[in-house]
Amino acid sequence: MKRVLLISAHPDDMEIGMGGTVAKLSESGHTIVSVILTDGRRAPNPFTLPPERMAEVRQQESERAASILGVNEAIFFELESISTKENYSSAIKKLVKIINSILPDQIYTLHPELDRHPSHALTGKVTLEALKESNPASHIEVWAYEVWGLFNSWDRFEDITNQIGKKLMAIREHQSQLAAIPYAEGVAGLNRWRAVFADPQQTNAQATFAEVFLKLKLL
Repeated sequence: MKRVLLISAHPDDMEIGMGGTVAKLSESGHTIVSVILTDGRRAPNPFTLPPERMAEVRQQESERAASILGVNEAIFFELESISTKENYSSAIKKLVKIINSILPDQIYTLHPELDRHPSHALTGKVTLEALKESNPASHIEVWAYEVWGLFNSWDRFEDITNQIGKKLMAIREHQSQLAAIPYAEGVAGLNRWRAVFADPQQTNAQATFAEVFLKLKLL
């Protein structure tokens, strides 16, 4: 069985980009640890909660979603952002410790260049920097999942037809965000599109719902 490390910028990134694959990995018996770098207090706030309360709510939502997907442990760095030099460095140091402790076989993170959200791109960079500073990690597979930057091509296609229900259940735990932007339907639509239009030369759809990934090179 593999040790899997998931790295997200915000409490709902992983669920959006790879919730189905996470459920699939869990069902296969792999050990999964999820790390969320920021506390999400700067997200859309339709209920006008105080920032500290918003951070608490988003952590609770994330914990419930992780449980649905079968994540073994969720770790929250509780940083307000990673855009400052101090917080960026802090995130790298914390992540190095986790990588050296867990010794993961696979790491999933956001793309450092293709994701259009600044915090997402920074999270991808934090991941690669942490790997560079951690113990020898040549065996680790590093995969990027898509959220705010869709991939024109990909290195890995995951059929999540049997896991789409769990993925949507996990996404629906993030009510603080869905109240502002009801994105669950859009995510399911993307996963449907990925499956149906996977290959221009295909004669049959490869799946009903799918997620795709790009392999990242270590620095």
